[in-house]
This record gives sequence, structure tokens and C-alpha cells, in this order.
Amino acid sequence: METEKILDEVGKVEIVSDANAPWPATDAQPPVKIRQTVGGAEEWKLVYPCRYHTADQMKNIIHAQFASQLFDPKGQSTTVQNYTVTTNPATNQLIVRSPTEQDLDAVLEMLNEIDIPPLRVRVDCMVSERNASMTMDRQTTLLIENLFGEGIALGGKDDGAGGVLPAFPGASLREPARGKYGLKVGVDRPDEGHRVRALVDILVSRGYLKVLMQPTLEVLNGQTAKVLSKQRVPLEQITVQSGGYGDDVILSTQTKYYEVVDSLQITPHVFPDGSISLTTRVQIASYLAPEGVTQSQAVTERTITSKDNRLRPGESLVIGGLRKTVKRDVVRGVPVLKDIPLLNLLFSGRDFEEQATELLFVLTPTISTKGRPNPDMQDLLEQRHSSPLSQAGAE
Repeated sequence: METEKILDEVGKVEIVSDANAPWPATDAQPPVKIRQTVGGAEEWKLVYPCRYHTADQMKNIIHAQFASQLFDPKGQSTTVQNYTVTTNPATNQLIVRSPTEQDLDAVLEMLNEIDIPPLRVRVDCMVSERNASMTMDRQTTLLIENLFGEGIALGGKDDGAGGVLPAFPGASLREPARGKYGLKVGVDRPDEGHRVRALVDILVSRGYLKVLMQPTLEVLNGQTAKVLSKQRVPLEQITVQSGGYGDDVILSTQTKYYEVVDSLQITPHVFPDGSISLTTRVQIASYLAPEGVTQSQAVTERTITSKDNRLRPGESLVIGGLRKTVKRDVVRGVPVLKDIPLLNLLFSGRDFEEQATELLFVLTPTISTKGRPNPDMQDLLEQRHSSPLSQAGAE
């Protein structure tokens, strides 16, 4: 009962009480011009409440348009001291100081033209990555010594510990850890006077990984939005060493940590004809992508950059669609004998591997219609955050 109570309390999404509260009256005040006498000289100040842009953005524009510079006899520039622009970030106000009222009127005219509602762009994104791997490995160990007392010998090399190395190795040549896995089927008979050993080591593996991200970004026209997801994951590495008891192969593992970073960076540009251009940089990383016969761990990272494109609102930009397929099939064995059905199991080894990867980015920009009502978002979040226990009880 206590568990269900905690889950219910944590899962609640409360409505913001002042979500639809009226805007403060102070933010709706018009610009104010002030005439002052400072140090015996007359000067004018303009207090302008920025409506749609930050005061710092407006400051940079006004400085670039109205600041003048003089040059001293040495050619060095000096900024005129009777013109200044400052900001008040707490109230998003711009304060302009100039020597004459005409200068303030020119500044105010410019501010009225550029402090207008900016376009907002919504970009729905879908990033999909798929990795698949299928492998089949067969390696044969064959040993015949003094068969029927006739001195017939056939087989692989001695491993120095009384065993026999695979006569026809498969994937163990490229993955040393492979020698420790697999199902061995065969006959091992050390009879009196002769010895016969025939073992077939078989291993089949299949792996699959799918990564799907569907972020939604709201960004002002010309500004950059970025989504970053970072995870620090352990990755075990297998080290092969020799020199153990009887020169046996020793496998040791070492854990290292890697940062798996997924990021999406988009800068939209809306043109007068209604088209939208997206400057995009996408990076997606994967952990535990299947690789090799033993399906060992692997970290992959892919980055795609796109720019200079035009889309109508609601159209999708497809980036990537990268598909890659790698196949390898190696057969090692005794000539002629390795091609005879069934008998080739004793006189050949096979290493087959097929890997496929696909990476796809779909970006759909639209002109934003601003936010969504708070009650609607509350219902949506409650549905997504509700626990399986509460869902089962409701049913």
C-alpha cells in the first residue's frame, strides 16, 4: 500500500496555477525619454522595454548602427564618450544615452522596426540506427597417430600441453577469444598402439541492435537548438596472453569506460517565400553493437552535417539513409577433400560473417504555433508517466 501511494504521489503532474495569469503591467509600458543635466551639460536618455528580443541583442544592434568613432593624430580610434548603451537584464530594458533628442528619436525609430515578433520553428526529428550481425564458425581438429600399428600419422600441430591445435581454424584467427567458446562434436579415442581424434567445433551467433530517438525542438529563426545525451558506459576488453601452465592460453578482461554521446544541433532559417532551410549536425553513438562471432561489445559513432537546403513547412528532410553490408566467407582445408560433402567437416574449417548497418535521419520543420495549453500537457504527461500497476488497476 505504501509503495502504491509513493508511486501515485511521484507520478502526479500538477497544473501551474499562474499559467494563464495576466502579463505584468510594467512590461507593457511604452518607451520613456528623459532629459537631464549632468555636469552642466544637457543630455538625453531613452529607457526602452524590449518586447520580443533580449536587451543584449538589441544593444549589439544599436551599438553597430549608432556608435561613432574618432581618430587621434596617431590613427588610433577612440569611442565617443557622450553615447552609451546599457542593459538591465532583470527587466529586459535597454538604456540609451545620447547628447540630443534627435539622436534618441533615430534610435527609437530603429528599435520599433527591429523589435518585432520573431518566427519560431518547430522541428520534429527521427533518428534511427540499426545493426545486425550473423556469423557461423566451424573449425576442425584432426589427429591420427600410428593407425592400426602401421605408422600412419595425420593431424594438426602439438600445442605443447599434450593437446592438438585446430588443424583448420575458423574465426579464432581473428578473435582469439573464440577458441574458448563453441560446441565440440566428435571422437577422441586414445587406444592401445594408436590414437584417433576428430573434433568439429561449431558456433553460430546472431545479434541485433536498434536505436531510435524522436526529439522535438522549438527554436527561434536563426538561432541554434541543441539536444545532448551523454552516457558513460563500461566496455570490457579481452586480452590474450600465453605462458601459463603448460603454455596454455590465458584470457584476461579489462574494463574501460567510454562516453556514448548522442547530439542533435539544428539552426533553422525562414525565407520570405515561406521555405525553411536547416543547418544540421547530427551525431549518434551506439553501445553494444553486435560484432564478430562472439558478439563482442563495440562502440560506434557517426556524424552527419547538412546545410544549404530548402523545405516547405511540413516537408521532411532525409539525411543519411546510410546502408552498409559486409560479408566474409573463408574456407580453409585440404584441397579436394574440403569440397566433398560431409567429409569436408573433417578436412576443412569455415569462417562466415555478415554484418549490416543502417543510419537514417528524418527532420520535419514547421512554423510553430507557440505552446500547448497546460491542462493538455498535464493529461499527456500523466498518461506517459503512469505506472504499469496503476494502468492495470484502471483496466
